[in-house]
Amino acid sequence: MFEVPESGNGVMMDKNWSIATRMIGLLAFIAAAIWLLNSLSWLVGLILISIIIVYILHPILTWMKERFNLRHGPATVIVFTLFILFCVFVLSLVIPVIIYEVSELIDAFPHYAERFQEFLSWFSQQTINLDIEEEVRNYLINLTDNLHQALEYIAEASMSLIGGAIDFFLVLFLVFYLLYDFQAVREQIVGLVPLAKKTLAEEILLIIDTNAGTFIRGSLIRCTIVGIVTGIVLAIVGMPYALLLGMLAGLFNFILYIGPYIAAVPALLLSFSPLTPSPLVVIIVYVVIQVLDGMFLAPIVLGRIVKLKPITVIIAILAGGRLAGLLGMVLAVPVAGIIKNIIELLKRGSAYRSEEKS
Repeated sequence: MFEVPESGNGVMMDKNWSIATRMIGLLAFIAAAIWLLNSLSWLVGLILISIIIVYILHPILTWMKERFNLRHGPATVIVFTLFILFCVFVLSLVIPVIIYEVSELIDAFPHYAERFQEFLSWFSQQTINLDIEEEVRNYLINLTDNLHQALEYIAEASMSLIGGAIDFFLVLFLVFYLLYDFQAVREQIVGLVPLAKKTLAEEILLIIDTNAGTFIRGSLIRCTIVGIVTGIVLAIVGMPYALLLGMLAGLFNFILYIGPYIAAVPALLLSFSPLTPSPLVVIIVYVVIQVLDGMFLAPIVLGRIVKLKPITVIIAILAGGRLAGLLGMVLAVPVAGIIKNIIELLKRGSAYRSEEKS
């Protein structure tokens, strides 16, 4: 009797080796991409910031071209010029007030630190009879020293303003050329894809535009409103440095769920002084504004992108912060929305449906 060669096993082994090789290649590509992005993190950060600004300006560019029948070049110059004038106006209006409030806060910081130290001393006395770990008690007692260290860190960080100014002009340079070539870059990306996959590539680009554009423009609107309302309400209740605290509330509100709590910390610390409203009033102000933001602003201006589950948003924000700092936390939500929608798109594809039938 002749033995039949086990060709099926050989084919199966070849297939397994092929899958393993592809997986190793994919992991190597991902590792190389992460290493490259980490090595070029400064440049990647500038490009991401420029793309965010372009997503804000591009609808204005499209509207001007259609409304006034302008050619692409002149319309780009006009929109970019208006953006520059807006930046100059905001900086000239806001920065002097911020500098004044920050210098005033630095001068008054010993007073606030002393008041907060008194509160911590009282609080630590209340916890003596409680079953609290010694390390926690020591941390509470030494919290003022930690605040001094944080202030020193802020002072050191302020020395990097010159580098920040250089980055600002580089961002402006990138914004102009990205705004001018935005459509051309999209067409080149689609052109790199094989003809059979062009429709899929266009749909993925549409998902990216919808999620990124909706989140960036919507967040800019809602954060501006939240910052202005927070500053006005804090000024009404007699809180010092209302403009500075309002700006912090608007900036940190870009980070869904987590940002508002971070923004409330400076106001809460300042509220321990007798010259400011009570901590309860400050907490009520921030909670009410965030409830109104969650009930009205976010659903209206962010649309379906905030329909991600809260746990998904929080995990995405924490991962983004770990990978790319504050910028990663801001971009984590639209990236999570893009990934979710791309997965849903692939599930609707013919290949996925044929696998389900089989």
